[in-house]
Amino acid sequence: MNVAIIGAGLIGRKRANALPKGVNLSTVCDIDQQKVKELAHDFKCESEINWRKVVKDPKIQALIVSTINKYLLPITREAILAGKHVLIEKPGARNLEELEKIAKAFNKRKTVVMFGYNHRYHPSIIMAKKIVDSKKYGKILFIRAKYGHGGRLGYEKEWRFNKVLAGGGELLDQGTHLIDLVNHFCGEMTEVYGLIGYLYWRSKLEDSAFFILKNKKGQIAHLSATCVEWKNLFCFEVMMQRAKIQIDGLGGNYGREKLTLYKMKPEMGPPEVQEFLFNEKDTSWQDETKNFFDRISKKIFTDKSIKDALYILSIVEKIYGRNSL
Repeated sequence: MNVAIIGAGLIGRKRANALPKGVNLSTVCDIDQQKVKELAHDFKCESEINWRKVVKDPKIQALIVSTINKYLLPITREAILAGKHVLIEKPGARNLEELEKIAKAFNKRKTVVMFGYNHRYHPSIIMAKKIVDSKKYGKILFIRAKYGHGGRLGYEKEWRFNKVLAGGGELLDQGTHLIDLVNHFCGEMTEVYGLIGYLYWRSKLEDSAFFILKNKKGQIAHLSATCVEWKNLFCFEVMMQRAKIQIDGLGGNYGREKLTLYKMKPEMGPPEVQEFLFNEKDTSWQDETKNFFDRISKKIFTDKSIKDALYILSIVEKIYGRNSL
């Protein structure tokens, strides 16, 4: 199978490195000629600066779209209508209205369409989901999560703080990962309360978001995402009736990935503690990309990923809407 990657930045390179055996990287595309030439050289493939030529190329069956948010919609929509399978980086679009246009394209031309919420594929998250689904420790009561980094010098001048290019700030960036994980564990949440903050970076887009979600089963998620976190942090806690799962780290600058299981004793008091450490290398990109190509080979044309992406952006827009009053 021939695949093209549109977007030759950091994420595009990660996707190239994550391609499974049997998949041929035919073309990489980017308007930045230096970046695209370097990536094409490193992976011994063709380079292109016009994404429309790539989308129309009959020898390419699948696309990975890893551009900035502004271009996710036009590239993805045309690729789907051209009959290509598409893996799109999260959040999939700048806003819900744009994402709905991608959904309409899918309804016209069924292909495999996935959105790149790779955190579901981290080994600690996979283990946590297995523990929860076993029902050994009862149902989930609440989830509490913190996700943050500290940016870098000049961060406020980059595309992520440009509304035209990004569509939103930290809530749309790291916050959507947290919403996706809550959906993964608890299903859709119907009550939404949240605040966004412009706390440090001089920008018209938020650098912090603090929000609470609740579903009809009474499960609650208390979440925060920020780029005013001077030491990179990922902490995801799942409180069940008879145990607690705590996940710390994502590898790399976020620290080694670890899952701690706190098991309540019949007499309560201090719990029994088990720790599970995972490899330093982040394998979530490889596992997610493999899943994408597995769906293609098995012709799984489900709209589940699209529905999840639409739900996530509906939560984001509710929080933005309430903060604009």
